[in-house]
Amino acid sequence: MPSPIPLPDPNRMSFGVVIRPQHWSWAEMAMQWAEMEALGFESIWTNDHLHGLLGPVDGIAFEAQTTLAAIAMSTSKVRFGAMTYSVTHRNPAILLKQMVTLDHMSNGRAILGIGAGWYEDEHAAFAVPFPDAGDRVSMLAEALDIFRTLETEFHPTHDGKFFHLHDTPFSPQPVRGHIPILIGGTKPRMLKLAGRYADIWDSSLAPDELAIALATVREHAASAGRDPGAIVSSTGVWGPSSAWSGPPSDSDFANKVRAAYRAGARQLLFKHTPDRAGIDTIPHLMETVVPELRAELER
Repeated sequence: MPSPIPLPDPNRMSFGVVIRPQHWSWAEMAMQWAEMEALGFESIWTNDHLHGLLGPVDGIAFEAQTTLAAIAMSTSKVRFGAMTYSVTHRNPAILLKQMVTLDHMSNGRAILGIGAGWYEDEHAAFAVPFPDAGDRVSMLAEALDIFRTLETEFHPTHDGKFFHLHDTPFSPQPVRGHIPILIGGTKPRMLKLAGRYADIWDSSLAPDELAIALATVREHAASAGRDPGAIVSSTGVWGPSSAWSGPPSDSDFANKVRAAYRAGARQLLFKHTPDRAGIDTIPHLMETVVPELRAELER
C-alpha cells in the first residue's frame, strides 16, 4: 500500500475545491471529483447541510458523510473532508468512528472539518436541537477533547456537560494515529479552539483581518504548547462564501491569491457556485495561472 497522503505544508500553497452536494444531480457532481483531482487539486471538500444551501431549500441535497465515502472511492490522491460539520448534527464519538473508517478507505486522506453550526432554520426543519451560540461552542470544545481522548486513551470514559462515553473501545486508530482537524470560525473562542486543536484553520476573512486572526490562532497554539507554525491557514479565493467572489479575470484571481498568501493563507479554495456558473474557467486557472503563482510566491 502506498504511503499516506501528507497534510498541507504550512510553507507551501495547496489548492482545494469545494463542491457543495446541492442543486445538481449525483452523476453531475460525481464527475467533478476525478476531474478536479486530475487538474492537480490537492483537496476536495463538501459541506454538512441537509437541504439546499445558497439556493432553493427544496432543491437536490445529498448528505455529507455518504458523499465523502463516494469521494474516497472515486479518487486516489486528494485529501477530502466536510467544510464543516456542525457539532450539533452527530455524536462526536460516532463522527470520529465514521472519519476513521473513511481514513482507512482512502489510505489516510480524510480530514475532519468541524465548527459550532449556524443554520437555525435547517435544525428546525430536521428537528435537531439548536442550543444558543455559547453552548454550541462549548459542545465543540467538548467534542474536540473527545476526539483527542479516543485517539490517545484505551477504553476512555468521559462525563461531560453535553456528551458521555463509558469504557469506550475504539479500534482501529487513524492511519497516522490522528485524524487531521480543520476548524472553521472567527469569533474569539473559536480562534482559541483553533489554536489548541486545529491542524487547519479556515475563514473567509479579508486579507488584513485574516493576518490578524491567524496571529491570534498561533498565539493560542503557543500557549497550548503546540508549534504555532504548523497550523495551516485556509481561505477561499474563488466563488461564494469567500472573501473575494468570482469568477474573476486571470489577473484578478492572481491578485486575490497573492493577497491571501501574503496574509498567511496556504490552503487556497475554489468554491463552486450553486448553479456552477463559471466553473468552466477553473481548468484554465489551474493549468495556467496557478503554476505561475507557485513559481512567483514560493521561490
